[in-house]
Amino acid sequence: MKSRWALLASAGTAALAAGFAGQVLAADWTPVTDERLLSAEKNADDWLIYGRSYSALRHSPLDQINKSNVKNLKVKFQQALGTIEGQEVTPVVNNGIMIVAVSHERIDAIDVTTGKRLWRHDIKIPNDATQFTCCGKVTRGASLYGDKVYFATLDSRLLAIDAKDGKLAWEKTLADYKAGYTLTMAPTIVKGKVMVGFSGGEFGIVGQILALDSETGNEVWKHRTIPQPGEPGYDTWGKDSAKYGGGAAWLTASYDPETNLTFWGTGNPAPWNSDMRPGDNLYSNSIIALDADTGKQKWYFQHVPNDAWDWDSMNEALLINAKIGGKDTKAVIQAHKNGFLYTFDRASGKCLQTVAFAPYDWGNLDENCNMVVKPDKRPGVGKKAYFCPSYFGGKGWAHMAYNPDNSTVFIPMTDMCVTLHHEETTYKKGTMYLGAGGEIKEPGKGGVTAVDVSANKVKWTWKHNSPLQSSSAVSTAGGLVFIGTFEGEMLALDQDTGEKLWSHMNPSGINAGTISFSAGGKQHIAVVSGYGGAFPLWAGTGVPPHIKDNVNPGATLTVYALD
Repeated sequence: MKSRWALLASAGTAALAAGFAGQVLAADWTPVTDERLLSAEKNADDWLIYGRSYSALRHSPLDQINKSNVKNLKVKFQQALGTIEGQEVTPVVNNGIMIVAVSHERIDAIDVTTGKRLWRHDIKIPNDATQFTCCGKVTRGASLYGDKVYFATLDSRLLAIDAKDGKLAWEKTLADYKAGYTLTMAPTIVKGKVMVGFSGGEFGIVGQILALDSETGNEVWKHRTIPQPGEPGYDTWGKDSAKYGGGAAWLTASYDPETNLTFWGTGNPAPWNSDMRPGDNLYSNSIIALDADTGKQKWYFQHVPNDAWDWDSMNEALLINAKIGGKDTKAVIQAHKNGFLYTFDRASGKCLQTVAFAPYDWGNLDENCNMVVKPDKRPGVGKKAYFCPSYFGGKGWAHMAYNPDNSTVFIPMTDMCVTLHHEETTYKKGTMYLGAGGEIKEPGKGGVTAVDVSANKVKWTWKHNSPLQSSSAVSTAGGLVFIGTFEGEMLALDQDTGEKLWSHMNPSGINAGTISFSAGGKQHIAVVSGYGGAFPLWAGTGVPPHIKDNVNPGATLTVYALD
C-alpha cells in the first residue's frame, strides 16, 4: 500500500516543534468518526480502539495468516523505541498509520508499510512522578478520535495531539499526582467524551472516572467509585475508611451502544489491611455499568467484599452475544484475579455462570456467584495465610481475546501463590498505603486457558514456565491465538487445541498487547517488547530465575507479515 503522507517541511524549526530530528511529515489522516468507532468490529483493516472494538473482544476477522501458513510468518520490520522502561502498550492503527505510546516519554506515528517514523511527540512529566505510582513509567496506550490522538499522562494530564503532525493541541490537568492520582490507561472515547479512570489504589486515592469534552478537556461528568458521606454504600465502610478507599478504575472500559452503558472494573480497597475498613467496602472489587452520557451507575456486582487479598476486579469486560444456558444472551464476561471467569447479563448485571480458569485453593463460589472462603485462607493482623492465586491473580491486567465464531475466550493465566499478613498503617499523602506484607516463595508459572463460554467449560490449557501476567492476546479468523511471553517469545497457538504452531524471539520480554491489521493487501501482526512493569518490582522470588538471568529491558516494535 502506497503511503499517503506528504512532505510538510524539512529539518528546521518545524521539525523541532514536532519533536523529530529530520523531515516532518503530515498525514492524510482519515478522521476517526463516531460511525467508524461504532463499526470497528466489522473493520478488518484497522485497529482503531484499544480493545479493537467497543466490545473489547480483541478478535480480528482477518484470516490471511492461518494454521497452514503461519509457519511462514516473518519479521517485516523492527524499530527500537529508545527506552528501557517497561512496555504495556497496545498500539492503534488508522489507515496504515500506527500510533505507539512509548512509556510516558513519547508518542510515535509510524507508516506501517515502511516502518518509517512520521512524527514524534515528546512527553514531559515531572522527575518525581514515578514515586507516586506503583509500577514504573508504564502506559497502555493512546486513543484516537477525529483528527487527534488522546493520551493520559502519569502526572494526571490529558493531552490532545494533532494526528497529522504530532503537535500539542491542548492539555488539561485532571488531579494532583502527588496524592497518588496517576493515569496509565488508554482513554475510552464515546460520542465526543474522553473517559479516563485514575490509578493509585495503593496510595489511598478515592477512585474516580471522568468524562471530558474531546474539544476542550472540560469535565462533562465525574463518577466516584468509592462513596463518600451521604452517598449510597458509604455505610459499608467502617471507621471512616472510605476517605482513602482506593477502588481505582485503571483499565480501559468497554461500551454497549444499545444500552448506552460503559463497563468498568474497579480495583482493591485501601489499605490492604481489611480490619481497618470493616464492611463490604462498596464499590471496590466490582464491575460497574455507567451511563455514557451522565456517568450514573445502573448496576454493579462485587466479586470480593472486604478484600483481604488484593484481588482487584479491574479487569476488562468483554461484551458478547452467545448462547448461555441454551438461550441467546447479550452478556458481559470478565476473568477475575480470584481465578474464575464470570458471565453477567449485560442489561441487568445478574451473574449467570462462573467457571475456574486458573489454579486456586481459597474456597469456592456459591450458586449466586459469591465467594465462600476457607477460614485459613484469609490473612489478618498477626495471621499469615497462604493462598492461590497470589495478589498477581489467576489473571492479571493482561487482556483476553474472544472469538465470536466459536464462543471461545483465550485467557492469559498465572499460576502463583503467596503468603500474606496484615499490619497496622497510617495514611500519608503520596506514600504507599498498604498495611500488608507477604512473600512469594516459588517461581510463578502460567499459560493460556481456552474457555468455551456457551458450554461454560475449559477446552484446553497451554502451559508455560513463567506467568502470562501482562501480555495481552489476540485471536484471528485464521484459527490462531497470538500472545507474548516474559522471555520475549511471540507465539501463535491453535485455537482448537492449544498447540504451538509458530514462535519468534523478540529482543526483550513482552508485556504489551498484540494487534492484527491489514496494509497493502497483507495481514500484519504487531507487538511492542520491553520487560518491566509490576511483575519484576513486586514478585520477588516469584520471578523465575531464567527471566532474571536472561531477559534485558529495552523497547522494540516488531511487525510481522507473510513472505
